[in-house]
Amino acid sequence: MSIDKARAVFFDWDGTLVDSFGFLHAAHNHVRGKLDLEPFSLEIFSTYFGQPREKLYTLLYGDRQAEARLFFERFVLDNHKDDLKPFECAKEILEWFKDQNIICGVVTNKKGDLVRAEIAHYGWDHLIDVVVGAGEAGEDKPSAKPLLKAIMDADLSDQHIEHIWFVGDTDNDLLCADAVGAKAILIVDHGKYTTLSAEHKVEKHFEDCKSFYDFLLQSAPNSLKAINE
Repeated sequence: MSIDKARAVFFDWDGTLVDSFGFLHAAHNHVRGKLDLEPFSLEIFSTYFGQPREKLYTLLYGDRQAEARLFFERFVLDNHKDDLKPFECAKEILEWFKDQNIICGVVTNKKGDLVRAEIAHYGWDHLIDVVVGAGEAGEDKPSAKPLLKAIMDADLSDQHIEHIWFVGDTDNDLLCADAVGAKAILIVDHGKYTTLSAEHKVEKHFEDCKSFYDFLLQSAPNSLKAINE
């Protein structure tokens, strides 16, 4: 992967820039308690983490999904700003790309209004140029549509695809990147709960945001100017 050829970098949100696994585990167990269902262990919940919202509600709640959605969204609205925290060095990564005049965006299966509120809460509005949330592209990841919409919203065209990175932590992120033809960057510690179900083409794999940031710091920022001028 050549750092000097990055034109835009799009990130997944939950589990990539923001440490949301425990929060979403608690949110779904809150819902399950309201519906008199058995709570999830961390291991079981990890198998659902990152799934598209519509698929997830169907899998978890079946014909009670409308009721479950109301409980879930109320829990998230009441708690997401205080209980969700960015990963160490997530802000520094965004600042690094901003300093190099490289477009940064977020493509997520989470509702866009929640993500935008969290971005504002962290004071990251000036660091993130584009956000595409759940349902805003017609289909969610692993479909190519949300990433293609983000590319279009960033005023980029098909000719830039080979210079676009997509950074994520789940199968859905990697499948989305592959469907578009973008370079996939994986941030996940395989020793933790998140697992991948298949082999994917990955340009780089980092265990956490800090190691990704360390990689960026070792790159030569001056070499990025030519592609962005």
